[in-house]
Parts: sequence; structure tokens; C-alpha cells
Amino acid sequence: MPTSAKPYIVLIDDDITEDQPLIGYLHRAYGASNVFLFQEPNDGILFIEANLAKRIIVLLDIMFDNKPQGFDVFNRILNKSTLVCFIVMTGSIEAVPRQQLQNLINGHAWYLVQRDKSAKEILSLIKEAENHLMMRVDGALEEWILRHSQDEQQKPFIKTRGGNSYSLADILHSIRTGENQAIGQQVAADILTLAVDLLARDRSRIGEDNPRDSKGEK
Repeated sequence: MPTSAKPYIVLIDDDITEDQPLIGYLHRAYGASNVFLFQEPNDGILFIEANLAKRIIVLLDIMFDNKPQGFDVFNRILNKSTLVCFIVMTGSIEAVPRQQLQNLINGHAWYLVQRDKSAKEILSLIKEAENHLMMRVDGALEEWILRHSQDEQQKPFIKTRGGNSYSLADILHSIRTGENQAIGQQVAADILTLAVDLLARDRSRIGEDNPRDSKGEK
């Protein structure tokens, strides 16, 4: 379920400044109003937490004042939502402690990259991350839920065979945090099943010729 709205690009890095080439590339690709630079980790965390309704790609540095504060940023945001896409930068991937590296991988960090990558290479990674976000069913489901009012989100929405009722807010919490995964995963799976069924019924939607045209009918 692709969406045309540009994501927020959030950079949390005390070594990047507004006059660097990467910022210029991002402004041209995503618009200056969608690009946010924070040199203080906590400022970046507060901004992301306040904008979870948006699709967000975070370019995150690991080291701040020679301390690996980037891991704390990653973990705090991950506790709020697993739908935020992280590109994590480090001066030396080999220097990242094994346990922290496992946490990044298990927490679905999209890329772990060296700091010496060029601005164009980083922009390319961000565009790949954007494509990834656009095609995620859980991300599309999140956007759809957020179009409903708070009152609508609190009303019972689905009922299981076991008699349990869940609201849109329950589903949103499930897909963001991974808690009670059966709810969010089941809804996402049902959406995929429905999409496949619709495409199977009308193959012209996936680029095939109209059957009538293939027979030469007018």
C-alpha cells in the first residue's frame, strides 16, 4: 500500500551541520520542511516521540562526546515504535560491541554504515529505506488507523473467536511495540490475503493485458 507523502528525515548527529552537502541533497530530495537535524540526542528523541504519526527515517550517529549515546536513542525509540526506520552510522563497525550489534540487528536497524560514506551514498540508502517503509503493510495500517479520531480508535473494532474485542488503538499499540503480536500480525496478514485475492480477480492491476484486448475484441 504505497503512499505518496514524503517521510520525515531526522538526523541525530553532533558532527553534521546545516551547511554540509548531505543536508542540501536531502532538502532537494525531500523538501526542507521534512528534514530535521538534532545535535543533542534527547532533542531528537522528543521530536520523534511527538511525531510517531509520521513515517520517519532516522540517520543516527552512535558516538556523542566520545560516548555511545546512540544506542540509548535507538532503544528508547524502539520501545515506542518498531515502525521507525533507522540508519545507524559509526566510525568503525568492528568497534561496535557484539551485544550492541545484536540489539541493532534484532531491533531492525535498516542499515549500519561507516561514517566515511559519501553524501550521495547515504542519500541512496535513505531512498532505499523510504521504499522499504512504503511497502510495509504494518506501516500502511498505522497510517490508516491514525486517520481515525481518538474516539473512533477506542471503539471495539474486531472480535476474536475466543470472544476478545480489540480497538484500533489496541491494533496500533500491537504493531508499534510488538506486544500481543497476534493482533497486529493477524490484521496485517488479512490485509495481504485480501490484496492477493483482489489482484487474482483482476490481473490487469498488476500490469497484465486486459483479457478482452488479448482476444482482439473491441
